[in-house]
Amino acid sequence: MKAILKTSSYIPKEWKRGYLRVNGKFIKEYHKTKRHRIFQTEVNSGDQLDARGGQFLGGDGRSRWDAPKAEWLKMELTQHGELVCRDFDGKIIPKPNWIVLLPTTEQE
Repeated sequence: MKAILKTSSYIPKEWKRGYLRVNGKFIKEYHKTKRHRIFQTEVNSGDQLDARGGQFLGGDGRSRWDAPKAEWLKMELTQHGELVCRDFDGKIIPKPNWIVLLPTTEQE
């Protein structure tokens, strides 16, 4: 199964720079806005993925000063096209809003 993985990192809250890594290889920044770094790449099921990032949209009553801090995740794309996210301790967590999984037009 192939898919496009897109992540973002909120620059003012980066205690370390955001990134996306596929099978140990860092992915080049796809786009950069004033406050977010965007990473995008094509992934296959079985790839080892990890990323650090976060997102701030401002619509939940918080200011940029109390925006959520960046978080680190390890991810896995299943054969059924689902993205499984794990935290630092290896516990499965819900997919955060700063990660988007898009289907590709071609399927294996």
